[in-house]
Amino acid sequence: MSEEIIENEAKQKPVKVWKRKNIHLVSEENDIRFRGPLSYRHLRIAGWLFLIIAQIGVILGLGIKINVIKVDDAFLTVLKSAGNLMTPLFLFAAFAQVLVAKDGYRRLLRTYILGAAGLYLLFILVYLHFGVGLMYSVLGNWKDAFWTVDTFVSLINSSGSLSFNIFIDLILCSLVTFFMNYRPTKYFQDKKIYIFRAFVTLPILYELGSITLKMLASGGLVSISPFLIPLLTTKPPVAFLIFIVLALFVKNREKFYIKHGKTHEEYKSFLNTNVNRLHFSLFLSFTIIAAVILDIVLFIVVFVFKLASYQGEVTDANASIIVDAMLKSTYSMGFGGCLPMILILPLIMFFDYTKTYKNKIVDVIIPVAGVALLILVYIEGLFEVFAGFLAELFKSSKEAASENEEAALERGLLPTIVREIKHLFNRR
Repeated sequence: MSEEIIENEAKQKPVKVWKRKNIHLVSEENDIRFRGPLSYRHLRIAGWLFLIIAQIGVILGLGIKINVIKVDDAFLTVLKSAGNLMTPLFLFAAFAQVLVAKDGYRRLLRTYILGAAGLYLLFILVYLHFGVGLMYSVLGNWKDAFWTVDTFVSLINSSGSLSFNIFIDLILCSLVTFFMNYRPTKYFQDKKIYIFRAFVTLPILYELGSITLKMLASGGLVSISPFLIPLLTTKPPVAFLIFIVLALFVKNREKFYIKHGKTHEEYKSFLNTNVNRLHFSLFLSFTIIAAVILDIVLFIVVFVFKLASYQGEVTDANASIIVDAMLKSTYSMGFGGCLPMILILPLIMFFDYTKTYKNKIVDVIIPVAGVALLILVYIEGLFEVFAGFLAELFKSSKEAASENEEAALERGLLPTIVREIKHLFNRR
């Protein structure tokens, strides 16, 4: 009866279809006109651009260390922090494809699993062949070579935050969405569907295990084996909650839609409406804001807890050092890493997650072009840095030679030697 009342009211007066409670009343005739112009491709392009900007910051930082250039510290920090925007943009772009999944989850999972396996094998190759192999050629003992390289990697990963295999994150996000929203056609029918839905705990437990291992490593309680590093997640802990909330958002909307007398096929059509696209982008934007606030709160709580549990003696002399160490340790655990996501909100507001393309060649060109630009930036940037370094080195040598010349004159050394040195530098 309530459904009939709603339908009658919809006929009597215009329906505000942009309201969430009226999503079951949306049709092609009353759909809104606004549609976000950005797709997953635009997010990927933006991700690569932010990564390149971050690498420019790394090269400039190298130039500062060797006293070749001078750059404002705040500006350099902004450049380097651009790298933190790459991961969420790539993940949101991948998540959009997971939600649409026109080619099925199988293709996406196969791609991400192959990518994760490829990066793992590449790491093992570098670790064993170039790392251990090189040390064996120096030490002549495999045991000592393994121990040396393992110790070196442990020093690099002393904070426990070393991770780089973004495909692990993509696999987990895909599995969460798969187990929450996929409708099996052969197995797990009727009430058995709840068994299938329960499998969502597997990627969640994997994520929690990775976070726990990083936290224990940051506290010095465990040492992470180099063979486990490529299997760890890369994003901040709170970021994973965003994808769980998004998957729940999609699932709950489907339940609400079908509860109001609609079918699953009608819901699939509703997903391609502009109202749904707008709701998704707005919900994602507010979820990011909430996640950032939660991340900041957790950062403060973990920092205070670590500071309160500090066993050593705190004095006026070492207080700032201890606080700085605790801040870095808390950040290395993954807390506080969501804050840069605020900067991508303008992109998310105009993001259409349902937009797809028939021509897939561009999807291949984007990473190839990104890698090519990255290589070009490093080649040109390192060339300029080391060219400046050599110029400064030559200048310093010339100034030192001039000082030696004056000293030689004061000591009464042979003028001919002075002239020869001067002639040599003038010729150069």
